[in-house]
Amino acid sequence: MSQTSRPRSRSGNLAAEKLTYAAMLTPALLLLAVFVFIPVALVIYGSLFDFGLTSRDWTFVGLGNYVEAFGDDVFWIALRNNLIIVIGSIVLQVGFGTLLAAVLDRGVRLGRTLMRTIIFAPMVISSVAVGLIWLIILDPNVGPLNAVVKGVGLTPPKLGWLGDPSISIWVVLGIAAWQYTGFMMVLILAGLQAVPKDIYQAAALDGATGLRAFWYITLPSIRNILIVAILITTVGGFKVFDLIFVTTGGGPANSTQVLGTYIYLQAFNIGEMGFANAISVVLLLIAVGLGWLQLKTSRKA
Repeated sequence: MSQTSRPRSRSGNLAAEKLTYAAMLTPALLLLAVFVFIPVALVIYGSLFDFGLTSRDWTFVGLGNYVEAFGDDVFWIALRNNLIIVIGSIVLQVGFGTLLAAVLDRGVRLGRTLMRTIIFAPMVISSVAVGLIWLIILDPNVGPLNAVVKGVGLTPPKLGWLGDPSISIWVVLGIAAWQYTGFMMVLILAGLQAVPKDIYQAAALDGATGLRAFWYITLPSIRNILIVAILITTVGGFKVFDLIFVTTGGGPANSTQVLGTYIYLQAFNIGEMGFANAISVVLLLIAVGLGWLQLKTSRKA
């Protein structure tokens, strides 16, 4: 009796555990379905039709919206600007973040916590607030930056820092770097502090100090952290919207247009919802690819 009842008891416990797991996962799956899976499916479905924001008439066009998007010059300008922001952010945010982290880890002792807090502080400010702050700083009439530039004998841009199509994307890139470099610094600093200090002591005996130690010991030791930082920055570069929307709105002359602001322009200003959905799907595929790459890399790390 006892020998035959044990397997049944175990199978009953296993079934109860599965029901418990299913009950615990159901709320999360419902939230994912309502806020992720269903909206994504609707966007993909809507990209196959031509319809307006308030129109009830949906005309099936198949892949026509995608063909129109790939033939649109502004789409390629927006994609190019996203790539500029991605590459520039990697150089500025990850590059300067690494240098600042190395200085705080090895070179600065007094006031290190205060410096880390000051550099990280812009990260906790919303991008909308950051954009508004820099609109005041860069204002050609009352902004303090023009006064500083004139004070050192230079001439500010005649069209303004955000009004000149030749420099506006670089100004926005600088604002983004000001906001997020502190986050990269903290992330990389955590990796630097995990490197055993006796490695540097052993290397010093062989004459590897300063820049040589940084290049041959520090960077290889935090390689995985740097990869994750680069991937986070890349994803952020393609997701950028609010900072550009507040500062330039994608102008002047589409010089700061990115995929996020172009989707907004097509959907809510022009009313081409099907076309906007098609661009959203393209951006979604880029984000999914980058997310997969980040997940694969983090597992190796």
